[in-house]
Amino acid sequence: MPTELPRGDDLRAEIAAVAARLIADEGADWVGARRQAARIVLGAAIDRRSRVPDNEEIESALRAHLRTFAADSHPLLLAALRRAALAVMERWAAFDPQLVGGVLNGTATEHSTLGFELFVDSAKDVEIALLNAGLDYQAVAADPDDAPAPQEILTFTLATPRNVGLPPRMASIDVKLTIFERKAMRVAPRSRPAEPGQHPIEAAGRAGLAMLKRLIAETAP
Repeated sequence: MPTELPRGDDLRAEIAAVAARLIADEGADWVGARRQAARIVLGAAIDRRSRVPDNEEIESALRAHLRTFAADSHPLLLAALRRAALAVMERWAAFDPQLVGGVLNGTATEHSTLGFELFVDSAKDVEIALLNAGLDYQAVAADPDDAPAPQEILTFTLATPRNVGLPPRMASIDVKLTIFERKAMRVAPRSRPAEPGQHPIEAAGRAGLAMLKRLIAETAP
């Protein structure tokens, strides 16, 4: 007799745990990790009606995975990634960059991208600055469900800033700039209540230079 699949919350939690492992250990993107985890857990039982975990559930599972399997190394890596983000933000301070994503919320791994939001009068100003710096950037499509909609999303690879403490294998790091009109700054970021042990700034959704400096100072391992 075939073994019955777990149901409801237990099933979603199992899928989230597998997705977290794929993100942390293999560098899978979140969308791909969710789909692959669902196939691993559900197998032939997967169909369009299958309820998979949302990003918040996967984020919580990823935190639990990192606490369990990288308790010693992850705080050091996260601190180094935040110092790298700070160096990038100071370099492009004229655009008032805001740190977002896993480096801010504490779920970043060595596979993570430094994610920033920029609020500017014209995305062309950012493009010109990147070209003047000799950076070969790529434009990527935005999610049609994003609100507010960004003007552009630009990605590029940057030599890792010196003396931030990242391991030699991370000689370069990917950067993602999501560029909005200046008035979009008034739209509150997507935040969530801080989980136990999480710094309030980590749960803020985005952080400027001053907030990031405070976060680094108050969470140094």
